Amino acid sequence: MFTAVVRISGAGRLEDFRERLRWLMVRDADAEDYTEHHHPGTLEYRFQPRRGIPFPAFTMASAEFPELRVEVEWERDGVRGRAVIENGQPTEQESTRVDDSLVDVKVGEDGRLEIGLTCNRAPDGALIGYAVTDQRHTYFRWFGGRLELVDPEAPDEALEDTAFRFVEEWIWYDEEDAALERVRYANYGYPVRGANLKSEKLALLRERGGAYSTLDEQGRAARAAVVAQWLSR
Repeated sequence: MFTAVVRISGAGRLEDFRERLRWLMVRDADAEDYTEHHHPGTLEYRFQPRRGIPFPAFTMASAEFPELRVEVEWERDGVRGRAVIENGQPTEQESTRVDDSLVDVKVGEDGRLEIGLTCNRAPDGALIGYAVTDQRHTYFRWFGGRLELVDPEAPDEALEDTAFRFVEEWIWYDEEDAALERVRYANYGYPVRGANLKSEKLALLRERGGAYSTLDEQGRAARAAVVAQWLSR
């Protein structure tokens, strides 16, 4: 199954964009069938494409409405992708395997880890995950629109595995020797804190404005709940 969702948002002429897109799609012989599911402040189009996502129509419309943001999420053959189009140009593109962990990381000034978050899907459809800042960490479950924070001292095996895989790839701690990491942080002029982003990941985020994410819609909802109920406390 090939599925795609395209959302248009922003403080701009949404209704004019909708009419322009409709005009372009009607005249595009290769345009796919779609359904509209609009919400206040957002246009949403859902596809089950046979050939591919109709980027040309959305790209052309985006160029005429540069104040609006076009975000595409798609899934096909076990791969999930995301792209953002602004002012007629792709500004973000990424893809991951569906069975890969979802990841969201943000760093602030001096390389401080503001939040690192990862989650996996459990068999019941819930998201199980781990979140960490430079000073503390937690485990969580997200299901049915509700967040359950799990005592950091009492995770189950699935939660621990989710955290270990993320930490192995992304994080190093002040309690580790990590001589090379310390040298690289010193070269950046960054202080070492309790939890730190690995230097190669830090370089990636520096290129991306300090943030990286592969979260889908469900993952973003879970992240928002973690920020509101844990990080902001």
